[in-house]
Amino acid sequence: MKKDLEYIQSIIDDIPQLQYLDKTELNVLVQYISYERINKGTVLFKEGTIGKTLYFIGVGKVEIKKESLSGNQAVLAQYGKGASIGEMSLLDEAPRSATATVVEDAELLMLNKNEFDEILDKYPWIGIKILKNIAKQISMRLRHTSGRFADVFDTR
Repeated sequence: MKKDLEYIQSIIDDIPQLQYLDKTELNVLVQYISYERINKGTVLFKEGTIGKTLYFIGVGKVEIKKESLSGNQAVLAQYGKGASIGEMSLLDEAPRSATATVVEDAELLMLNKNEFDEILDKYPWIGIKILKNIAKQISMRLRHTSGRFADVFDTR
């Protein structure tokens, strides 16, 4: 068990979204995070299903696709080492907005909603830092998406 926690800690050290936590806070977070190796081709979650997990990518790549109005799968993004996906699942009970598929063998750290809620109850200052980071990630992605929409709708 100790070795697993040390390995999780080593992966956390390479995830920029968690660099805002100090050593003590990271030691707490490690107790709530799980680790899994996932093979290429595995679907982490499907659009329309209820999500309860935030994923941090330690190794590998994950592709995000969304179904278009015509029923085709449009690739929205590909994320690699250090990225996080599924942040909204910690905030709401809404269905997943896209499908995530592992496109390169991956090592993932996972924080599910129940553990996150426990962190909020027991260590609210850590939960607040995580929530601020989630808001920052969503804001950056929204800004990027807004820019892409502007390009699509530019009629000049």
